[in-house]
Amino acid sequence: MNIPQLVERKFLFASRQPITAPLYEIVIARNGVFKRARRREMQAVIELSAFAVKIPELAAGEASVELIENIPARIFAEILSHAQNETDAANFTENLYAVCRNNETDNYFWKEVSRSRSFGSTIARDDDPAYKAAVLEIHTHPPGCREFSNQDDCDESGKFRLFGILVDIHSEQPAIRLRVGIYDSFWEIPIEFITDAPLENLTDLVKQERERLALQICSSLGDDALEYILAEEYRAAANLSYVENL
Repeated sequence: MNIPQLVERKFLFASRQPITAPLYEIVIARNGVFKRARRREMQAVIELSAFAVKIPELAAGEASVELIENIPARIFAEILSHAQNETDAANFTENLYAVCRNNETDNYFWKEVSRSRSFGSTIARDDDPAYKAAVLEIHTHPPGCREFSNQDDCDESGKFRLFGILVDIHSEQPAIRLRVGIYDSFWEIPIEFITDAPLENLTDLVKQERERLALQICSSLGDDALEYILAEEYRAAANLSYVENL
């Protein structure tokens, strides 16, 4: 019996080199080491480490998330409305949602998939077909809890999908934080990477923090550096590394 190799290790010789591993692959590129994976609905690349000395014989890698079709902004508005109606600020409990894509109709839909709920946790109905097929797994957090928790890291391990948290859902400024996970490796991304339109009623915490960090750094570097970083809208891994390593 010929057992397929689920994880592949390779060099990157072309920027659009196909992802072929059934689970994921570790790729050595000109500028660093990357983890890559693909599924029917999406493919993603996460930078694991950056090289101080480049390898000129290889192609440059870049962190990215690509969906075959971006998720409609209305999905997030509907989930937020449902979460607000399911619980109130005085008796808050977490809710968990799965966002899936129907590959026959090419439409996205969402489903509430909480098995049990409490103030600081929710357990998924992991036998639900929608949960198993989710492109995005998103849950609400208690007021003020604006980061993914250690428990989130444990619950979201061993999967390849998008993950999100909704925070302060009963406040005047509800917020969202999004990341992509490739089998225990995570990269936080602005929500504009995966939506078809801006979200009107949600503050994007990742985008907000990156813009604040860029302004803080560039206040001491000058206007030229600010224009360089903001021009790329944080899409290039090189810019992220540049900002984070200063």
